Amino acid sequence: DEAVRANLFDEIVFTGSDAAMTTSRELAQKEGIFTGVSGGGTLASALEFAQTKAPKGSRILAMLPDTGERYLSTPLFADVPADMTPEEKEIADSTPGEAPPGVPLPEVTEEATAFVEDMKAKHKIVIFSLQNCEFCWTIFGLFDALGLAYHRVDIDSFEYAKDNMGNKYRAALAAQTSCNTFPQYFVDGEFCGGAVDACMMWKKGELQPLLKKAGLETKDYQGDPFEFLPKWMTQNPLRST
Repeated sequence: DEAVRANLFDEIVFTGSDAAMTTSRELAQKEGIFTGVSGGGTLASALEFAQTKAPKGSRILAMLPDTGERYLSTPLFADVPADMTPEEKEIADSTPGEAPPGVPLPEVTEEATAFVEDMKAKHKIVIFSLQNCEFCWTIFGLFDALGLAYHRVDIDSFEYAKDNMGNKYRAALAAQTSCNTFPQYFVDGEFCGGAVDACMMWKKGELQPLLKKAGLETKDYQGDPFEFLPKWMTQNPLRST
């Protein structure tokens, strides 16, 4: 926001998820640099700039904003086993870690609140999500298996980047739900929780009557909803609940 207001940039470049993930994998495989989707997207944009716009002989700095550990159980590194080897565990334990700082949100605006209300009113099921969130993929997988039509709002997508609208919608949503994590889903305008909540509610038979009340029918799904959870939750006690 401050950089936009101060006009500290010349151009904003959008890189799609496919290009970002491909570049991130190539960095790990060819350069030994372990970065996530954001890092891959940054380098992909820098490479495109180097090939199409940069004057000959230019030096280009690309700052990779994240590491790859948190993406191990996502499609980015889908071929990496869920469990670490003893050697990998030793390396992981040797690196101190701390929780990331919280994301400061802007003030809640009438426009952002109206957007959230409009999405809830227009769609029987609306899911507010993040593009590369594995728990968002969990609820998408479950609802797809149930044959449910839903509308997703990826608030971190490029569509909502202008004027920081994505974070404004996020602030309006948090003001209603008192929840800062994603996904957040609504059925017929009623906030029902996140991905794990949806799995638990279906398993306990609590989601079915809410869907029926909203006039929504599901497929004859007989599976375990926890199958859609991230692979690193394989041993999670929720699975036996």
